[in-house]
Amino acid sequence: MDEALTAVAEAQAMPAGGEQQTNTADNAASDVETEGAAAEAEGAEGQEGEGEAEPELVEVDYDGKKHKIPAELKDALLRQQDYTRKTQEVAEERKVVEAKRAEADQIFQTSQEVIEAKAHIHHLDSQLKQYEGVNWQQLENEDPMAAMSHWRNYQTLKEERGQVAGYLTHTTNELSEKAKLDTANRLRETRAFAEKSIPGWTEDMDKKITDFALGKGFTREALQNAYSPQTYEILFLAHLGHQAMMQKTAQPKPNTTIAPKPLETVAAKASAGRVPPEKMGMDDFAKWINKR
Repeated sequence: MDEALTAVAEAQAMPAGGEQQTNTADNAASDVETEGAAAEAEGAEGQEGEGEAEPELVEVDYDGKKHKIPAELKDALLRQQDYTRKTQEVAEERKVVEAKRAEADQIFQTSQEVIEAKAHIHHLDSQLKQYEGVNWQQLENEDPMAAMSHWRNYQTLKEERGQVAGYLTHTTNELSEKAKLDTANRLRETRAFAEKSIPGWTEDMDKKITDFALGKGFTREALQNAYSPQTYEILFLAHLGHQAMMQKTAQPKPNTTIAPKPLETVAAKASAGRVPPEKMGMDDFAKWINKR
């Protein structure tokens, strides 16, 4: 009996549960459809917005090629290009400075070696001088072993001196040629600077600047060793200042003496309405005579 009642209760409960699940599924499907429609609407609005607000493009030159980019990126790209260019210039200048520093260090080291070589030659010469006037035949007769030892030492000193002297000659010639080349390069750079940067520069002006420097105590050799674009510009400005001072000194001084004014000649004024004596009557002429 109880089992039958339980079965009936379960049978009555099943339609209600199935209807509830069906309603839930229908509601879920409705929600999905609503969300899809909303997403499609938003997508359509986004596409319409993108079509209406296209960014303005400008043409720029980058690495030798033309490119079109948004206008707001142009300034950033130009700043990047300027930064890259300045970085490259600084790198090139650094390379030049480092190369000159290495060259200066090499010259200094070579100069030190030359000084040491000269000192060594002086020491070798002092040792070789001890063998001047030695009678090798007599020394061999008196002491053959000592003569052989001194002879070997003498030949070694001569050979060593020859090697050091050869090094000095070769190195000195190299330094001299390099100095001449450096001087020629500096003079060429100085001339190019003068032709380009000094207004009205001519060969005659160059001669005047050179004569001005020589007149101030420089020698031609010192000028050649000192010439550079910067030095030449300073000499040019000094020459102009000297000319201006000379012109100011040569101008005549203004005459500050006050010249006397010429005496003014006062002309006699005829009295208004007075009759000349020759036109007076007898009575008037007599009165005029009496007044005088």
